[in-house]
Amino acid sequence: MQVVLTRPEIRPYSGAVATPRPPALRDLLNAGPYRFAGTFFGLGSLVFGLLLAYVAIVLIESFSTICLICFVAWLLAFIVSPLVDVIARRLRFGGRIAAIAFVYLVITAGIVGLVIGIASIGAAEVTDFLGQTAETTARVNAALASVQSALRIDPAVVDLPALFNQATSTFIPQVTASFTDQIQSIAGATITVLGDLFIVVILSLYMVAGSRGILDKVNRIVPNRYAGELELIERTVSHAFGGFLRTQVTLVLAQVVLTLSVGAVFGLPYLFLTGIVTALAMFIPFFGPPIALFPPILITALFRPGVFIPVAVILFGVQTVLVNFGQPRLMRDSVGLHPILVLLSLLVGASVAGLWGAIFGIPIIAVVAILVGYFVDLRAVAEVEGVDVETVAAELLATDPGISPEEVVAIAADRAEATQAARDEGAT
Repeated sequence: MQVVLTRPEIRPYSGAVATPRPPALRDLLNAGPYRFAGTFFGLGSLVFGLLLAYVAIVLIESFSTICLICFVAWLLAFIVSPLVDVIARRLRFGGRIAAIAFVYLVITAGIVGLVIGIASIGAAEVTDFLGQTAETTARVNAALASVQSALRIDPAVVDLPALFNQATSTFIPQVTASFTDQIQSIAGATITVLGDLFIVVILSLYMVAGSRGILDKVNRIVPNRYAGELELIERTVSHAFGGFLRTQVTLVLAQVVLTLSVGAVFGLPYLFLTGIVTALAMFIPFFGPPIALFPPILITALFRPGVFIPVAVILFGVQTVLVNFGQPRLMRDSVGLHPILVLLSLLVGASVAGLWGAIFGIPIIAVVAILVGYFVDLRAVAEVEGVDVETVAAELLATDPGISPEEVVAIAADRAEATQAARDEGAT
């Protein structure tokens, strides 16, 4: 038997002792004994994150009044700033300071005039309306009796006037007693609202006066590499909120003018209160217009039943055109949202933040939609070779210097999609 001896391979000494590689953490967690621990820590991290989110929401809710005051003040400053710039360019002396002083003097005078009008005209109309409760009840009773007679409803089955009398005999005294008991609370709440309104005006005044300094400090906080994204956010917020406010103010003015015009032509009473309620209702998107129709139609039915049909037809007809044709187009052109997204924004905002969420949910969703669309379009352009945003921007700016970066990126994304589709078709 022949034994073959082999010489072992001798490797040069490298100066380091080889040590076994420790198992990775992922391998340990995937191992049988540690799999339960990995799942436990993962779920624990998720629960901890949810708890932190809940604590943050509770803290925000605890400061909801302060946040709302600051938000409304910023909103007022946002509305006033363009007007201040226009007036400052036309003033021969004083510049921006004089323009700010003039605009806020007008705002203060308007608020004082509105408060005086509500305290004098509105209070007189409310007193007169409550003084005619018995007469109004008799009118409604007679109207229900005529309706029951016209429909030939047997009083033994359903007696509409009796049901109405029974309801009013318990409802009106309860409302009167509750109103009397809550007079001090109502007065205190009114004073609180006026105080908050005063704080809003003062805060917005400081925001407008120091807007450039505030923006400069924000720009310093944000790193320079995110300067483009910050500018995009500022421009998007300005576009969304500005368009939304312009649309809402247009709709409110149109509805108030319609209500007051119809009321003046047909001699409806309590036009001041009707106009105030109509204006407040119209600020609520979608659900506001039907609410805005209720006061003038109710006043007509109670005090001018002879002109009820023409008043109702005119109000319903004009508002149908305004809401179904004018409002979606205005929202799409000014905010950039599809009517379906507008409705979803309204529902989500109302479910999250109530009335204020319903009012400002549309511009907030519009900001999110514009930002998401911008970055999605950027990714679509980056995925296709041969299409460059800078080239498209230079081409478009040569023909339209006022085009926005969002529109440039959207057009570049459309070209990239068309280019990729052409390549795919040529490959097949």
